[in-house]
Amino acid sequence: MKSDRRTKYTKMVIREAFLEAMRTKSFQQITVADICALAEISRPTFYFHYEDKFALLDEIGENMLTSANLHRISELTLDRPEEILKAILNLVKVVEENSEVYRICVLERGVNSRLPAKITEELNSKIIAYWEQKGILNGRLDKKYVSDFIQASFNSVISCWLEKKENRESAEEIAKVIMTLLMNGLLGFA
Repeated sequence: MKSDRRTKYTKMVIREAFLEAMRTKSFQQITVADICALAEISRPTFYFHYEDKFALLDEIGENMLTSANLHRISELTLDRPEEILKAILNLVKVVEENSEVYRICVLERGVNSRLPAKITEELNSKIIAYWEQKGILNGRLDKKYVSDFIQASFNSVISCWLEKKENRESAEEIAKVIMTLLMNGLLGFA
């Protein structure tokens, strides 16, 4: 039990050090030595818990995905828009709280993160599979188009939103924009 608490504490310290390093350096510039210095741990301690900084990034991304409760979205029905909005808002808030990690894991190209594949897997295994089972999706439509469309449109709006420095919409407002676009496309704003 004591060992488990120590492991959780050490991993927390490593994650916090990594996030602190991200405030001053790009992901590519951060080294394991930087993380260890900030966390005040030895390199062997880091490598006991993580294979490399990519494994650390993946774990942080997976924790973020877990806190977003994507699996709950599959339980939503299109006739309960208030529940869909709540789920999208929760996702937006998780992204906002973890914006740097999200930017690195999902929005930046060239960073070897497993998070986009995990998100696609969640979409396909939960939401798309549920919609297929319920007959909501046209059977002739390749489900990859649907999952890629959902991801690309969400990421595009989030990317623009995160880039805004002044007059940025609230999480609630941007969740409504995302929901309108996903549910009604451009006609939702016409």
